[in-house]
Amino acid sequence: MTARGLIDSIFSRPAWMGMSPDLRRITPEQLKFMTDLVAKDAERASVQRGRGRSFVWTPSGPHKFVITEDPTGGDKHTLLRVPNLAKSESGSLF
Repeated sequence: MTARGLIDSIFSRPAWMGMSPDLRRITPEQLKFMTDLVAKDAERASVQRGRGRSFVWTPSGPHKFVITEDPTGGDKHTLLRVPNLAKSESGSLF
């Protein structure tokens, strides 16, 4: 299994009612597995570390992924898919 494969499987399930279609809750096991897979990633994508086990993973393609560890120490870890906006020759889009 690859990190992209795990993310695809997580997003293949419907979002919880009231949640954005680009946001999923993930289990502590999924968070650890994803962290391990990203560390071994063959794509050598960009990884920006945050607090605890939170990080932003930017593989090639149209999306980057924000993986957030529950700051309260609970089990409400999240996976957020956001557009990967590249700078144009004219500068940033925003």
